[in-house]
Amino acid sequence: MNAPVPSEAQLDVLREVANIGCGHAVNALARLVGGKRVELSVPRVIVTTASEVAEQLGGEEVVTSVKLGIVGELRGLMLFVMPSRDSAALGKVLLGHVIGGVELESALSEAANIVASACLSAIGKLTRWRLLPTVPELRGGSAREVVGAALRDTEGQQTSKVVVLEARFSASSAPPVSGRMLLVLERDSSSALLHRLGV
Repeated sequence: MNAPVPSEAQLDVLREVANIGCGHAVNALARLVGGKRVELSVPRVIVTTASEVAEQLGGEEVVTSVKLGIVGELRGLMLFVMPSRDSAALGKVLLGHVIGGVELESALSEAANIVASACLSAIGKLTRWRLLPTVPELRGGSAREVVGAALRDTEGQQTSKVVVLEARFSASSAPPVSGRMLLVLERDSSSALLHRLGV
């Protein structure tokens, strides 16, 4: 039986969890891009089915995404989505020269792993749970395709409810880089998180 939909007060707590986790994530990203300033939007929380997430967050824009599962007491995934031009720009910032192919994929995957680890570590400190990311999986295509595929791979059932914590980031690097971070939790798992936090 699915957990009940979070109340507005519980959604506020989830937003704060996302704010803390993503705050640590962008600090890690800022270090990766040489200490440049990285802006973070106020996270939003969406409770919907896995199949609808791709439509709400998707579109026809060509993007690069890196998916990481979560090892520990939470069930779900982290997803980093960037327009393809921004992923190429991030690769240039990370390594100091224009890259492509396997070299770009490796750099983006490692960056996502570092950023995801920082996010999950921050949430772990809040909950006293040990949370780790799985091996990154990189995929390209339209935003609708890559978000949809990531959720299909993870959730299996497209009708199951999920809780999505989403925040957008932008780095004032040269060239500039922007994208978004998604933390997708099975609804039962989000309820376990709220219970752990005493909400």
